[in-house]
Amino acid sequence: MNKIRIINWLLTRRCNLKCDYCAIVKNYKDMPSEYPQMSHYLKNEMTTPDIISGLIKFKEHNPDAFHIFYGGEPLLRKDLPTIINFCNKEDIHYTIISNNTPEIKPRMKELFEKTNEIRGFTASVDPVIFDKMENIGDRVRKSREGLESLMEVKKYVNDVVAEITVMNHNQQHLYNLVAMLTEAGINSDITFVDIAKSPYYDFSNVTDESMLVRQSAQLANQFQKLNENEVDVHMKDVLIRAMWDTLPSNMDCKIDEKLHNVTIDADGTVRLCLRIRGVYTPKLVNLKNLLSENEVSFIAHKAIQKDKRDYCKLCNHTCHIMSKYINDRDLGPDDLVHLDRR
Repeated sequence: MNKIRIINWLLTRRCNLKCDYCAIVKNYKDMPSEYPQMSHYLKNEMTTPDIISGLIKFKEHNPDAFHIFYGGEPLLRKDLPTIINFCNKEDIHYTIISNNTPEIKPRMKELFEKTNEIRGFTASVDPVIFDKMENIGDRVRKSREGLESLMEVKKYVNDVVAEITVMNHNQQHLYNLVAMLTEAGINSDITFVDIAKSPYYDFSNVTDESMLVRQSAQLANQFQKLNENEVDVHMKDVLIRAMWDTLPSNMDCKIDEKLHNVTIDADGTVRLCLRIRGVYTPKLVNLKNLLSENEVSFIAHKAIQKDKRDYCKLCNHTCHIMSKYINDRDLGPDDLVHLDRR
């Protein structure tokens, strides 16, 4: 059955960090519209009613869809408590992905105070926390401070997740990090660094192929320990094998055949995917016309097909592996919630 299983919301382009791997989207030839400077991003953001209306449409299309609230930094949106309260009321499945740094803590406190429940919260905690040689920068700071803050967040959130992005130079620390997180009662989502294969891969600043993780005896050893030991890795029975098969960056998500994964940009337009904004898709497709009579509209399907054919050179986005697996087997939302399934 063809359903949209995961919706990625880029609620804002604003962020309190400037991580070296993140472009918060960059300009490229034929880009549909150029965003103004950071201080003016707010003028281009979806309104609260826009987002609520989109959530309603997606629920009508697939009540079991899983929503991921990204940024930039989503907690910089003052209406996030309203959005989360609506999701709780309507039983919409979600997680919030935050950098969870000290500057964001006042926003977190406000979110806890203004919501009756927070079902899912995710923060980046990468293996760099073990790497003493790593240069201090926002990416490293985010990981170290994010880990400390996740311990606090566990008191208030049902589904607490660490999003781990593995790079070539720190892959040897993967299992130790996952084991430590498991001991702390935090689940792990494992992803691998991807690169911008062309200027159209506008979400990433990474172009150095030496950062990519490739199939190796070292990684096989890390994966073997993850599989054999009682550690909490989301969908590890499926993802470990699938990630290995697509390394370093060769996954075909096939969203041009069945649109199982959708990304909504900050201005309400639809991107080809989280990695690639595309040319035709954001010009022609937005929250209002993505779905027609609860199905993916003809115009959206054709635009996505054209953009994927013209601009996609494959990737290793774990989120797409998950949504494709769920869609192919018509599974329910429990398989997308990051709980221990041992």
